Amino acid sequence: MGLTDWMGTFGRAQSFDLSADLERGYEAALLIQSIEMEHYNDRPVRPELELSIPRAMQAQVLRRFRAALQVCRQARTVLAPYRQELSGQELRQFQLIDTVTGRYSVAREELPALSRSPEMLPRSLVSVVDTVRRQLDPEAEASVVAGFRRRRDSTLVSLRILLLLILVPVLVQQVSRTYVVSPLVDRFAPDNAFLTYPRPQLEERAVEKLRVYQAEIEFDALLEGKPLPSREELQTELSKRAQILKEEADQESTHAIKNVLADISGFIGFVVIAIAGRRDIQVLRGFIDELVYGLSDSAKAFAIILFTDIFVGFHSPEGWTVLLDGIANHLGLPARENFVMLFIATFPVVLATIFKYWIFRYLNRVSPSSVATLRNMNGGG
Repeated sequence: MGLTDWMGTFGRAQSFDLSADLERGYEAALLIQSIEMEHYNDRPVRPELELSIPRAMQAQVLRRFRAALQVCRQARTVLAPYRQELSGQELRQFQLIDTVTGRYSVAREELPALSRSPEMLPRSLVSVVDTVRRQLDPEAEASVVAGFRRRRDSTLVSLRILLLLILVPVLVQQVSRTYVVSPLVDRFAPDNAFLTYPRPQLEERAVEKLRVYQAEIEFDALLEGKPLPSREELQTELSKRAQILKEEADQESTHAIKNVLADISGFIGFVVIAIAGRRDIQVLRGFIDELVYGLSDSAKAFAIILFTDIFVGFHSPEGWTVLLDGIANHLGLPARENFVMLFIATFPVVLATIFKYWIFRYLNRVSPSSVATLRNMNGGG
């Protein structure tokens, strides 16, 4: 049993390494493609060419290119023996790494060309032949099983780290606020003024409650047919109520400090989980990429439109207003209308610009059919 557990642990560690190498190599391949598109008119990088940019910037671009190419070659060397275990998005990522490294093989570096040489056979036909060859391989069944086990382990690890990243900060925040922060703040608040600072909205709310309480006393007396309370009796009742409201306001004025300290403890818990599970987070990134890019083009376009309409659409100001008011109330800050309107007028615009730039530079290269579907769903705009 111990040997089986050890072998299972070793297999999971190996799958994590493969996922991490695949993720690094894929990001490096995308970086090389962006350099080709931006500086070399979508042609292979040629260090001997002079670009229309400063020499220092060109040297920096070439350093980035060489580092990314080295990462791609290392990833391809590590992943090539396990190619039959890959499937779906992972296989497409490896094919991109293989294509990029193939353009910069040693034989081609000796004879640089301005354009890519034509291929003898179409890539689609070569891909079909390669797929049939892998399916007829005697080791195909073992490779499929190994790939399934690796994807299963990656899914379990991704779900585990995702739950830890969500649940641990929330639990730490709630437990620390209830059993640590609240008792300490309530103990030291009367002796430290900075823990109980006055808030005008609390005073206004208390005055309004006192006014409503006075109206309730008079209303109850009229309903029961009793004479209205005298000035002295009314003053006595209002004094008792005012004392209760003052205690409630003093207690509520410490909620902001409690929330801030509890949020800090929750953030520390999140950082600890993120640092302790760095390798698991890399697996989670690959799992999310495979999940997102495994969607159909229509599903991708639908998710993009839904996200943009919620956060940067014409009806998003109401949502941002509610969110900002909630954050201000949680932190004990006054919700200034001018700040809220300025935030709504600037941040969604910046977010929309970043999102459009991401679609243009990244999604348009990885999944151009999704971009075409998105344009058609937006009415061709």
